[in-house]
Amino acid sequence: MKYPRSNALFLSILFSAFVLVSSGCGGQNLNVQELLNRPIEETAHFHQSKKYSKQGVTVVYLTGTPYEIGFAHGKLCKNEIMDANQYCWDAYDKLKNTPDGKWLPLSRSLEGYIPEEYIAEMKGIADGSGIEYDKILFLNTLVTISEHSKCFAFSFRQTESNIITVRQIDISNKIPLWKKMILYIIKPQKGYGFAALLNPGWVSGETGMNEKGITVSENNIHIQQTQWDVMPIDQLSRKLLQYSKSIDDVGRILRKQKSYPAKLIFTSNKKTASIFEFANKEIASINMKSGYLAMANHACMIPSKNITSPSTKRLDFGNQFLKENVEDMDIEKAIELVRTSRISWRWNPVVHNRQSIIFSPATLDFWIAIPPESDYIPASYGPYVGFNLMQELNGQGHEPNPESFPAY
Repeated sequence: MKYPRSNALFLSILFSAFVLVSSGCGGQNLNVQELLNRPIEETAHFHQSKKYSKQGVTVVYLTGTPYEIGFAHGKLCKNEIMDANQYCWDAYDKLKNTPDGKWLPLSRSLEGYIPEEYIAEMKGIADGSGIEYDKILFLNTLVTISEHSKCFAFSFRQTESNIITVRQIDISNKIPLWKKMILYIIKPQKGYGFAALLNPGWVSGETGMNEKGITVSENNIHIQQTQWDVMPIDQLSRKLLQYSKSIDDVGRILRKQKSYPAKLIFTSNKKTASIFEFANKEIASINMKSGYLAMANHACMIPSKNITSPSTKRLDFGNQFLKENVEDMDIEKAIELVRTSRISWRWNPVVHNRQSIIFSPATLDFWIAIPPESDYIPASYGPYVGFNLMQELNGQGHEPNPESFPAY
């Protein structure tokens, strides 16, 4: 199926209102009505899942079947899902009443390429939050349908036995996605436990690390999408994060796909890092060779006519910094790099740095930047708060955390 990809029309529709409709999903393991009737204030601990605040970061621990994970996600984060995605609900309602509303049929067609476990999780989110399932589906296919972020990721060899990976997300100030990030700690029945820093309501592995030390970061790539028989990028990245114990696993899962959304995947473990570029029927990869590897928002391996100057300049600057400092790169120098204006957009009325996170696969430590209270100061300027994945997965979040890094 082919659809025109008019991002100008789509993004113009995205800035608008919200409707709340409950949906049913029968035949599940939980007594849905009983759970829905529980007051929200009691859902700090809900079923086996919980929501808590830790050093200024909202953390949501989820476990169970896919539906149970989704239901707890929806119940615990109902307000955050509604508030953070207001613009998306507005767009949905407008598109529903727009003659040229191709985006909703496209979203529904992509549902057929989403694994059943993630459909069940989305239905759980819909039931737990009381938000219409089609809206949750639309939210979870949105990143595949549109191009709306400018991202950067890189890895460097800290020691012979560890790679450090850093991930940035920048996005239009007009789009409130990523303003209310939640750290999800997910312990599924199948696959590996993982941490993912996500917009509320997503079933995604957009930015995360699993218990095997595999990191995943997804980026936009400016290539025209012509094939739509694809697994949406958010569920594809989630599958990579949940089921990969090695970078070879990441490659195998990706290469089993018949067609691809036009995106990039940056992945790493404690030994090395790789970039996978894919779009439509093309896929290519490159491994770290010189002690560092970086990725922006353009293709370097597969054919592309849409290489943008800001993306190439950003990558060139990052590569030059890494090359000059490769012998003594550490986390402090990595933070220095992401705080430069060439990497983190700042004081910009159009684009803003919303997310910055650092992963240490060998130790399973990671650090999340706490964004300052401003639309013009980058997240990377805030303090980097430390976590350990195994502590969070095992309910030991009260244990001492990795040392944090101060604000700019």
